[in-house]
Amino acid sequence: MGTKGYIYILTNPSFKEYVKIGYADNVENRLKQLNNSECIPFAFRVYATYEVEERLTDKKLHALIDQLNPNLRSIENVGGKLRVREFYAMSPEQAYSILETIAVLGGRKDRLKLWEPSAQERKDEDLAQEIEEEHIERLSPFTFSKCNIPVGAVITYFNRGKANSGVECTVIDDKTVEYQGKSYSLSALATELSGKHGVAGPRYFKYNGEWLNTIRAKAEGRKDPTRVEDVWVIPCNPKLYDIVGAFNKFDTIDWSQTNNTSVGDTVYIYVGGEYKAIMYKCEVVATELYGDYNDDLEFYKGLPEKTHSRYMRLRLIEKYDKDKFPLADLREHGLTNVQGRSKVTPQLLNYLKGNC
Repeated sequence: MGTKGYIYILTNPSFKEYVKIGYADNVENRLKQLNNSECIPFAFRVYATYEVEERLTDKKLHALIDQLNPNLRSIENVGGKLRVREFYAMSPEQAYSILETIAVLGGRKDRLKLWEPSAQERKDEDLAQEIEEEHIERLSPFTFSKCNIPVGAVITYFNRGKANSGVECTVIDDKTVEYQGKSYSLSALATELSGKHGVAGPRYFKYNGEWLNTIRAKAEGRKDPTRVEDVWVIPCNPKLYDIVGAFNKFDTIDWSQTNNTSVGDTVYIYVGGEYKAIMYKCEVVATELYGDYNDDLEFYKGLPEKTHSRYMRLRLIEKYDKDKFPLADLREHGLTNVQGRSKVTPQLLNYLKGNC
């Protein structure tokens, strides 16, 4: 009789280019053991698990990955001794895809679990990313020309839920912007607006709905820094609201607001009914609006007029054909809820951005 245990995929912001793949009878206990160390800046977190009935099943998975690509595993020579570790140079999405394939082939997809990061884990990932981007900015300061952003362009500062979020400034040369009649570097202005020191300016500004550090990463051929703390998926029932007609007529629409939404957040809209796909990418340009939002009243179907509602304003960034992000593919990449609004997962966001 086998012993039930789990193959796990762990990630750590301290070395995001690697994942740890191993086995444990109890994943939470294993996590505590690893995180007792004071030798790493950030804690490990569980990205995914796959329930198995035999110990050392992970060794078979290691052997499979090594056969597919022997260069992925972390191997080093220390003091004349070869150390082979459970770390692989791949993204968590790639590691999860391997587990998912095994689960599907074995008819055991129900044993596969993608873990939702905790608030602290999200905070750690965000901090690690900011530290990395500060380092990049110190080595090579941001220039607008390399990112095809012209002089005279308007960029917007965003800092979730903080004062000054949403203020605009204008590009006046390759490294400088103008704000309230004064010139600043991006980092200097971000420091003044946020009250924080040592910040990476491109992390706090958007151009045409896209973060400057994302634009820069693409221009330099680097991996796009994934930020999930400000990205949402919200559903729309076309039987109640004709969103296709609304966005054919307007560039901005108003939407009921929840407590956690902030100016600058990105919203992907999943359209149900005959579409069953994510079809729109929007940016939140205003929040805490109250009253009637009747400009698009013609697109509501049988709903009572909403008086003195709390709402936000969404600006359209991109439209997608219904075949681009269909529900089946969204579920395969981590979308679990199409009935209510939810934060995007790293896996889902990487899928959406990788296919745009």
